[in-house]
Amino acid sequence: MKRITSYPKGHWSLAVDIPYSMGVKQNELVFLCGQADMKGKGTVCHSSDLLMQTDAAIEHIRHLFLDLGSHIEKLVKLTVFYVDRGDVDQAKYKSYIAESLKTQNAPVVAMVPIPHFFYPDMMVEIDAVGIDADAPRHYLSNAKYGPGTEGLSQALRCGEYIFLGGTSALEANGSISSVGDSIAQTRTTLQRIESILNEFGADRRDLVKLNNWFVNDGTAGDWALGGKVRTGFFPEPGPVATGHPLHTLGVDGLMFSSDCWAMLGESGERLEKQHVWPKGHWDWPIHLPFKHGLKCRDVIFLGGQVSLDENANVVHPHDMVKQTHVSMENVGKVLAEFGAGYSDILKLNTWYKGADSAEGQASALHQNVQVRSSYFQSPGPASTGIPLNYLCFENMLNETEVIAWLESDSGLMVN
Repeated sequence: MKRITSYPKGHWSLAVDIPYSMGVKQNELVFLCGQADMKGKGTVCHSSDLLMQTDAAIEHIRHLFLDLGSHIEKLVKLTVFYVDRGDVDQAKYKSYIAESLKTQNAPVVAMVPIPHFFYPDMMVEIDAVGIDADAPRHYLSNAKYGPGTEGLSQALRCGEYIFLGGTSALEANGSISSVGDSIAQTRTTLQRIESILNEFGADRRDLVKLNNWFVNDGTAGDWALGGKVRTGFFPEPGPVATGHPLHTLGVDGLMFSSDCWAMLGESGERLEKQHVWPKGHWDWPIHLPFKHGLKCRDVIFLGGQVSLDENANVVHPHDMVKQTHVSMENVGKVLAEFGAGYSDILKLNTWYKGADSAEGQASALHQNVQVRSSYFQSPGPASTGIPLNYLCFENMLNETEVIAWLESDSGLMVN
């Protein structure tokens, strides 16, 4: 099926021109750029008002789904990046999001608090994924997996796709298992992920994409502690993964959260997966079971690509432009292993190190986005870029993950 893109006339844009699309639909998959309350070229509306900006972002999502010939009822997942300086009640905010959606379905949500955005007074940006298919939807919300929110799910299945929202060690009563203990919370969270997958007849072997969020100071040593726990949980070859250190997870004492994507045949059969690791490609400082690229059916997933070498040394420290080029070149190398290229990308997510001043924050975004967008022609993929205080390793300034589409013969893997 031909790809459909959307960039409605008059829709908001950044302060610099980019070739991305606001929305992309490929077969049943729908991806949107992170939506924010802006107009014109990077003008933020409803300054510093989190709830008003949330309403506007959701209205943008609703409009883009319609422009792509779909409907917001086909929404399956939101990732909500919002500014939290210790003044946001995350549970109440999630309830507000559910009320603002006004949908009959119950998508999953991952909540990602960040310290600031790239433009002053911007408070929220919302990423959206949809499955525009008539396949039955099965929703899961169970107190044993943590607190529920009316109108949202902890996990859902639509056809061969299974989505898990932000999963953590947070209990339904608001308490936290092993307060402040990142290692123990990582174990609890991974066990919950396995149990949730079991509810759909799947297990950890069916995971294709993993996003990990953890509270630490952005050092390789802190990252490695949690990495070792995750290594023991996943069989090899595992899913693709992206992990990011945050200043908070929005709940005092909460240290680790993960949201996931799995794929399983509609009759319960395990689907064939192709894993790739280009020769001489960069590596982590400890062995992990994750691979750089994974293809299941026609969907290609790339874990976060960074500016490291095969010995886990940062390439071009302190240089955003050069690091972004290296990350994007690494994206191209992994895609090439599948016979794909940049034009096959549907969605691009980038995290980069922000700056200390308002002027510097905008400059950091513009440096990053202009480099990565140079690899595309309009209408390009949907893209979301998020500033963080730091990334996983010292002197790392940029990380980019990708979802692409390349049609091929599908097959089943025999257990």
